[in-house]
Amino acid sequence: MRNQNRRSPRGDKISEFPDELLLKILSFLPSKDVVATSAISKRWKSLWKEVNTFRYDATPPYPRTCQMFDLFIRSRSNVESLQLKLNPNNSIQDIRDLVNDAASRSLRELRIEMIYKSFEFPQSLYLYPQLETLILEKLSLVDIPPNVSLIGLKKLNLLSVRFSNDESVQRLLSICPRLEDLVVRRSTYTNVMVFTIDVPTLKCLSIDNTSGESRPEGVHGFVINAPSLRCFSIKDTFSNYVRFGDMPELVKASVNIICDQPILTAREKVQSTSSKI
Repeated sequence: MRNQNRRSPRGDKISEFPDELLLKILSFLPSKDVVATSAISKRWKSLWKEVNTFRYDATPPYPRTCQMFDLFIRSRSNVESLQLKLNPNNSIQDIRDLVNDAASRSLRELRIEMIYKSFEFPQSLYLYPQLETLILEKLSLVDIPPNVSLIGLKKLNLLSVRFSNDESVQRLLSICPRLEDLVVRRSTYTNVMVFTIDVPTLKCLSIDNTSGESRPEGVHGFVINAPSLRCFSIKDTFSNYVRFGDMPELVKASVNIICDQPILTAREKVQSTSSKI
């Protein structure tokens, strides 16, 4: 491997690792810590420049760090993965600038944790088709504008995401024509009553609806129409309505549903292929 035989300071075993492994380790660190590794030794001086996964954590908040991080992103020629943990003090414009600058540098994965703040997709996400993975956590999603598409998106995680209404979920999923992997984790913050998942291309679906203290009033649960689904997992202790469409391609499923009201319906096809109930 490249640079595998570089000499390292005495007793520094980590520096003896090949570049590929060190870059993998650095990809899990906040970007400010990645840059700081350049002071360790000559072995590390330029290594951080090859990292293409960048993490920004705005908790606790510090003045102007978001703008400084954006300047850092602009200095990079390639940004494959951008992971942002933001707080209410981050302005919408700062967030938009960060995502826009990363998207124009071949961004393939974007993760945003907003601490329950409103988030609107920057226009750049619709203009650059290389984005394949989108992970949204603890945010309130603004409605999707018309005539747009996340054409390259294959994996979507909706983790404690708030929508304006039930139709907003369907709208988001409808603009992902190549979506194959969907993860949904609901919480008391999630205001959707019936979560409709109608995605013909979906191959893997994971649902976790076990967070909360009591069931909301009215009909609430999931409607799933995913004929190409091959892997399916659901853990649900709060829904009183779950409906599945045909899943002729299903090969692996785990279904764990606790429902004290007789409103649960399911197709025999799913029941017969489920490996765990």
